[in-house]
Amino acid sequence: MRFSKKETDNIEVNLTPLIDVVFLLLIFFMVSTTFIYSNSIDVNLPAAKGDETSISESIRVVLTQAGAINIDGTSYEEKVVLDQLTEMKKAKPESTVIIEADKNVSHGRVVFIMDASRKAGFAKFAIAVEEE
Repeated sequence: MRFSKKETDNIEVNLTPLIDVVFLLLIFFMVSTTFIYSNSIDVNLPAAKGDETSISESIRVVLTQAGAINIDGTSYEEKVVLDQLTEMKKAKPESTVIIEADKNVSHGRVVFIMDASRKAGFAKFAIAVEEE
């Protein structure tokens, strides 16, 4: 008996859809990427115009020009600010941290308070300014 050989089709993988998907992902990531631009313009931030919004639960952090840090009316040193904010987060979990910094306080001190608040678990911040 003689068996006939079956002819096999040449199987080819079409790469066009794969390349299309890769290009779409590349375009998506290029468009959604945030770019950081350093700003070298001198600004004066303490006065601003805007709507006053009412915040029901808040923790006031006041930074004075002399270097004092007051949290809800009580003065603290830098090394215990994180501990104090962590305790306040347990007492008021949904509160907003309102930072009231003097006009002449360095930017680094404000960033220190924001960083300590974030480490304590607070997600909402506000920076208080005087209305023009």
